[in-house]
Formats: sequence, structure tokens, C-alpha cells
Amino acid sequence: MSAAASRPALPELGTVVLLAVAEFMLTLDLSIVNVALPAIRGDLGFSQSSLQWVVNGYALTFGGFLLLGGRAADLLGGRRVFLGALGVFTMASLACGLAPSQAVLVGARSLQGLSAGVLSPATLSILTATYTRPRDRNRALSVWTAVAIGGGAVGALLGGELTGLLSWRWIFFVNLPVGLGLLAFALVRLPRDAVAAARRGLDLAGAVTVTGGLTALVWALMRSGDLGWASGTVLAGLAAAALLLGAFVVIETRVARSPLLPLSVFRSRLVTAGNLLSLLSFLPVMAAWFFLTLYLQAVRGFPPGETGLLFVPMSLAVVAGSQLSFHAISRTDARLLLATGGLIAAAGLAWLGGLSPSTSLPWVIGPASVAMAGGGLMFAPITVAATAGVAAGRGGLASGLLNTTRQIGGALGLAILGTIAGAGITLSDGFGTAFMVGAGIFVATAVTGVVALPGRLGADPSSGPAPGRQAPAPTTTPR
Repeated sequence: MSAAASRPALPELGTVVLLAVAEFMLTLDLSIVNVALPAIRGDLGFSQSSLQWVVNGYALTFGGFLLLGGRAADLLGGRRVFLGALGVFTMASLACGLAPSQAVLVGARSLQGLSAGVLSPATLSILTATYTRPRDRNRALSVWTAVAIGGGAVGALLGGELTGLLSWRWIFFVNLPVGLGLLAFALVRLPRDAVAAARRGLDLAGAVTVTGGLTALVWALMRSGDLGWASGTVLAGLAAAALLLGAFVVIETRVARSPLLPLSVFRSRLVTAGNLLSLLSFLPVMAAWFFLTLYLQAVRGFPPGETGLLFVPMSLAVVAGSQLSFHAISRTDARLLLATGGLIAAAGLAWLGGLSPSTSLPWVIGPASVAMAGGGLMFAPITVAATAGVAAGRGGLASGLLNTTRQIGGALGLAILGTIAGAGITLSDGFGTAFMVGAGIFVATAVTGVVALPGRLGADPSSGPAPGRQAPAPTTTPR
């Protein structure tokens, strides 16, 4: 039998293309912004610390509303949630491109993040509902993942070209034709959602309190570098974070009829371990991309277009590492795979710890690519652990929780490592110290994985998720 005959055409191909392009746009919007940060800072007058909010404003609301998006897709239907969130994301992109001030840009980026946090789990919910046969679902996830990851490499390159040739504002305007085209196609292509027999209320209070609490925590961490830990402003931020996060726990355990995050999910050792490792492993990732962007442009003087080209090898290294990870997970001890990836990532960041204004360019891009490849190797053990044993009907919850811990980890890491970098005598000295701390975090993640994970994580993930369980595909560029 020929290879073509043994692999029949994937049914509903138009649907998976639609969903993959939507996720591609979200991934593109992450990496495309990184390269434009110095131009945004110069145009709108951001300081280095306040510039982090262009990234963190997106990351925090993205992470804070992923759980709500997953539950909304489970309860209200993927099509409704997809169309609504995509419409808001497209309009928020327009607002970002037109932003006349720092406050407007950060506000619009936060709205972008909120809508992306709802949209991303909706795409995965529709995909897993459309492709019910394990083989078809696996192939659809493979297409969806490849296209989504490709957004990271394309975004770095496109962001540099648009910023260099036109303006940083075009990195947001480019979303308009894509978003409108996806809306038109989705209206025709996606089947209408069946009316649910019983709809429980969405836990909006939970989403607001957890997002507000995390925002207050990150803000306090960032301000501590300038004001000191004893500052009344910093202490007030920490108090607000504790109050809001405490309220979130009370809402989830005592108030909400349909909790955003049923804490019983953490009774599973694998779910707990997977999400803890997800948070730890992403602490250095967003900060590394942020620092490299500023280093290449502010310290080395590379224009945006060339900077975008330099980020392509790093993006491809993430892809290679994550693909190798998923191929190896069924044949390799999960603890060994995660520890190997963590130590490789740590070696890459430690190598970057010696950066200076005269470091040869290959000795910047090479170590950075090593770090990203190591991070990619960690992905399969974390993903499989975090989604193993999730009960039927909680696929959106599992996907949302895993992606939430990634985004929160990235935002907290940028705040913490950004404060460390800001304490350096020179910009490159500060970045070097922050990279060394990031390397230590990767080592700690590797050790935690060896302790917390079992050697084998169950069925071969290439066979597709178990019934009632959806495995989120890699999101390997920082959000």
C-alpha cells in the first residue's frame, strides 16, 4: 500500500486551517512586538521598566483569562466564543496601532491579551470537538501546532521589516485584514453550537480577581527595583495582590457555582507537577527575549530588520526542541528528558551571562539558540503531565490552566529578572546578571522535574488525547 493510500486526506481541512491561522495570528503578535520595543520606547517615551508593560500588559490579561476562555468554550460553545473573542482582538489591534500615549497602548495591549486569552482555548476546543477520531485529531493537532509555532519565526522577521520600513504601528495594523478575513471565513465555515441543556454562570469574578491580583504582584515587583522593598508604594501593591488573590481563593472554594479553577484539580499529582514545572520553566523565557531585543538594538545598534533576522534561528531552535521532545516522550524517561532540556537551557543562558558590547555576534545567537532548544525539549513532559487524567468535560480547563501557568511564569520572570537587570552598572552588565539568574532557574526546574515526575507518563501522546481530554499544543514563543 502506498504512503498516500495509508494516509487519507484529513477531513474538515478548512476548519483546521482556519483555527491554525487564528492561533498563528496570536503567536505572531507576540514575537512581532518584541523586535519593535525600542522603536515604541523612543516614540512614546517609555522608560526601560515601563516598557515591560507593553509585554506584561498582554501577558497578564492573557494568562488571567485563559481559564475563563476554556470554561466559556466548554459551556457556551466554541463558535460563539471564537467569533466574539476574535472580533475584540481585531479591534484592540487597531487601538494599539493608533495609540497616542503610553497609557492607551498598554490599555489596548491588555485588551488584546484578554481577548487572546479567551480565543486561544476556544480554537483548541473547536479542533478537538471537530476531530473525534484519535488519528485525525493527532494529525489536526500536528498541523495546528506547526502553523502556530511558525508564527514565532515569521513574527520576528515581519516585525523587524515593518518597523524598519514603515513604523512600529504597522505590527498591529497587520492584524486587521487577517482578523476580518478570519471572521468572514468562520461565519461560513464553523458549525453553529448546539444549545446547551443547562448553562451555569461563568465565573467572571474569579477571572477579575486573579488577573488583578497578579497584576498588582508584578507591578510591585517591578517598582521594588526603583523604590526598595520598604517603600509604601511597593508594600501597598503587595497587600493589594494578597487581598485579591485571597479573594480569588474564597470565590473558587465558597462562592462560585461553576468555579473558574476547581481546586480539586490539584489533587492529581501529575496536574500539580506539570503546572508547577510550566510556571518555573517559563520564568526566564519572556525575559530572555526582552533582554536580547534591547541588547541587539540599544547596545549593539542593529536596526529592527536585522534584529528580526537574528531572532529566526532562536525561533527555529524552539521548534526543533519541542518537536524532538514530543517524538521522544514515548520512548524516553520523562525525568531524563526534562532534566536534559533544563540543563541545556541553563547552559545557554549561563553562556549569555558573559555578554559585553563587543561580544561576537555568533556567540550571542548561538547560546541563545541553545537555550531555546533546551526549553523546547522540556515541553512534552510538562504538557503530558499537566493534561494527564483530566476528567471528561474539562478539556478547556486543562488547556487553560496549563497556558495560564506559562503566561504567569513569563510575566513574573520578566518583572523579577527585569528588576535584576536594572540594577546593573551598565545595560549589558545588568542583562548578563539576569541571564545567570535565569540559568539558575532552569537548573532548579530540572531538579524539581526529577523529583516530581514519574519515569513514564502513560500512553504515547502521538496516539491522541484520551477521550474527554484535550492536550494543548506547544506555545513556545513568549506571551
